[in-house]
Amino acid sequence: MSKSILSCWVAYDRIRMATLPGAGVPGGADMKRILVLLCVPVLLVCGCRPAPMDGVELSWAVNETPARRDAVAWFEKENPGIRVRIRPIGEPRQFFLQCLYGDAPDVITFFSADSFQAFARNGALFPLDPGEIAPWPYYDGLVTYCFDRKSGALMALPQVAYPYVLYYNSSLVPHERAMAAETWDDLLALAGELRPRRKKGERQVFGLDIQSPSVWFKTWYRQRGGRFFTGEGAPALDPAKVAETLDAMAAWRGEKGMIPSPSDRLNLPSSGASQGVLGSLFLQGRALFYWSGTWKIRDFKEQRMKWGVRPIPRGPVNGLTLMGGNSFGVSSRAKHPAAAEKFVRYLAGRKGQARHTAHGVYLPALRGCDLPERYRPLVRQAKAARCPEYSPGINEALLKDIFGQTLEAHRLGVWDSRKAAKVLGEALSSGSVQVARD
Repeated sequence: MSKSILSCWVAYDRIRMATLPGAGVPGGADMKRILVLLCVPVLLVCGCRPAPMDGVELSWAVNETPARRDAVAWFEKENPGIRVRIRPIGEPRQFFLQCLYGDAPDVITFFSADSFQAFARNGALFPLDPGEIAPWPYYDGLVTYCFDRKSGALMALPQVAYPYVLYYNSSLVPHERAMAAETWDDLLALAGELRPRRKKGERQVFGLDIQSPSVWFKTWYRQRGGRFFTGEGAPALDPAKVAETLDAMAAWRGEKGMIPSPSDRLNLPSSGASQGVLGSLFLQGRALFYWSGTWKIRDFKEQRMKWGVRPIPRGPVNGLTLMGGNSFGVSSRAKHPAAAEKFVRYLAGRKGQARHTAHGVYLPALRGCDLPERYRPLVRQAKAARCPEYSPGINEALLKDIFGQTLEAHRLGVWDSRKAAKVLGEALSSGSVQVARD
């Protein structure tokens, strides 16, 4: 019996004894009945109320995984006065409104720089003290996940870095040769040499499968020194570099057996594939290389095929690649902001990241962390990685739609490279794109 129920029972017993004949309660039998009836709801309320808990309970908005449950367990072990409850993330817009006006979680997780910046500029986050992490100990590409672009205030801290990398099929591509391809031309030559000859009845093995044409275009364009937006978010497209990039992509598609078409992917069974058909060609041994983010390591670890991972090759100007990641902020409506900040700093700290990466599936955001030998090449990649460029006037979903429609129109021959570059520049200025033949 809990203390609350026990105390209510004692109170009831005293009232009952007071109403017994001869107890001297004024008002006689009616008063006795009234006192007993008043006691019943008190007992019900006290009996249903949980016993008071020591410390505080935090809610953490993130999808639940073994690595995150492990992080919570170790934090609670080191901070016995704080409990953390994982609260799965809902639909983004609903979740955002909930944080502004409703029952906001204490700690919020961001998986895109765009969503973090939206929360930061709308006053939904509690500012953190930047002096405690100066100088910046994380990869520079994650700055956009943590600092408000407008005010420069620190609003979140990162735990994981997700640079885009190349996975290679180590049954078909020797490790030394995979790592020696410094440029894209090197990779094209290597794939042409190592692709097995297709025998009658056998399925084709491609040189390079790519998760997203948008990632392909953005990376190659920026490796040619191009920019999409200025630091203030104004369009800064270079039409000549856009056309050059699109022509280079078309040339790679023209190499027989190098880049699979959409039908080559969609007609494949997805059994054993991660995230539907994404990576299914590679997992089935039908691609020498696969271009995606390091979050795929978590999925590929569960597969039987032999694979390795290496940095993205260099372009004509630089070796830049796109950076994904996550970060954690304290809600401005947190019930326990001090405890929430303590948890955020634990997740982003060396001990918290070491526990998280002990599962062998993530690249920690902190520079200088110990890594398995297999993942050490990713450190070089993370140093050269930068977040996708966004504008305050165009959110991530709209930007993805603009790139997707423009690139598909070019691939299908609706527009040539110069026309596609012109339309893309107009779309980044207006925030919309319409595919139509001249």
